[in-house]
Amino acid sequence: MDFYRSLSEHYDEIFPLKEPLKSFLADYVTQEKLKSILDIGCGTGTFALEISRMGLKVLGVDLSDEMIGISKKKAQGFGGDASFAVADMRDLSTIETEFEGVLCLGNTLAHVSSESELNYVIAEFLKKGTHLLVQTVNYDRMLAARIREFPVIKTSHLTFYRFYDYRPDGKIDFSMKIEFPDTKEVVSGVNILFPITSAVLKKALLEAGWEISGVWGNYEKAPWTENSPATIIAAKHKLVKE
Repeated sequence: MDFYRSLSEHYDEIFPLKEPLKSFLADYVTQEKLKSILDIGCGTGTFALEISRMGLKVLGVDLSDEMIGISKKKAQGFGGDASFAVADMRDLSTIETEFEGVLCLGNTLAHVSSESELNYVIAEFLKKGTHLLVQTVNYDRMLAARIREFPVIKTSHLTFYRFYDYRPDGKIDFSMKIEFPDTKEVVSGVNILFPITSAVLKKALLEAGWEISGVWGNYEKAPWTENSPATIIAAKHKLVKE
């Protein structure tokens, strides 16, 4: 079985929507008074559908045909105003609609190939919305400690592993493996990640014309530190008035 097809089929089981993130998103869209969201790297549409439940118009996009297919199936009969399409964050030209808010969560941003591509993508986000919320793994912590493995995720159906190998060129080989104990099947895949430190991300945001309005280390809104599990940053277009 192709790894990404398998991952998409079990994505919601591996990464269920947890209450802290649900509350964080509700607080964010309410505080910023947003009415529409572009969710970039939406995966199986969980965040997009949850936000649409709050009364917002949402478009979720992802590079994976399988992920978008599952998102569309989940949206059937859901009741919210959410739609889904295949798109690459590096090329949002096919999305003609502008939105009030742009989300890029779940470490999607680390799939850029370089700092220059990061700068380009962050600038492109500015063309699609006036508010931005991004989240990545905390690469300051990853790089300092040379973390090579994340905690194993076990469910009743599978075991999910994540490994990190640090390359000479400064990038990371991110390896994933899913084991299915019932069938003894094992599927795996590797992605190359560009480890975006907090300083590099902030620099890209400011240079593109964003103004940073919040920085947190997790979805419980703890202040960011070098030891935080995540880097979460909210930003606004500099021309947006409070």
